[in-house]
Amino acid sequence: MKKDVNSNRYIFLYATILIVIVAVLLTVTALWLQPFQDRNKKNEKRISILTAAGIPGVNAKNAPLLFEKHCTSEFLLDENGNPTENEAGLPVFVIDRQTSVIPMQGNVVGTTFGHKSETPGLGGEITTEKFQGQFAGKQIMNNGNVVPVEFDAITGATKTSNGVKEMIDNTLEKYSAYLSRIAVRGE
Repeated sequence: MKKDVNSNRYIFLYATILIVIVAVLLTVTALWLQPFQDRNKKNEKRISILTAAGIPGVNAKNAPLLFEKHCTSEFLLDENGNPTENEAGLPVFVIDRQTSVIPMQGNVVGTTFGHKSETPGLGGEITTEKFQGQFAGKQIMNNGNVVPVEFDAITGATKTSNGVKEMIDNTLEKYSAYLSRIAVRGE
């Protein structure tokens, strides 16, 4: 008996088999690529930290080596600014035994912002050196207190500018206990 390739039953069976095969292939591919994606995310974070710390010449190839060379310690803080083992803690990276990145003590050395879904020419400007460079040298502590950070907003990107301001204020507030303590000790 010859199969009717134009029947609904044949078409649904063919489509189901094809969907299952494609789903299995996509799942296997995603699982195989996961370690590479995780490594790239970790490397991207290292590049951002080193760039914000003012380490020159950082790129995807040399970031792991430079991070190992310059990052003398990293730890997490609890809500009181004390070191913790809790993975939900706030990250601190000490670069070259003197500059704490996320947070930085005293004056800002550098910043990096990244947002993949911003409009180029408007909110996407937060990823440019021109925007990020205006934070260098800004004071974030005064007499043990966190100082609000002022910056030039992006014309036409009010929501993004407000979001950056809110992010900076919220982040500094979370680190304020730690920043106050290291300011008092003169670290």
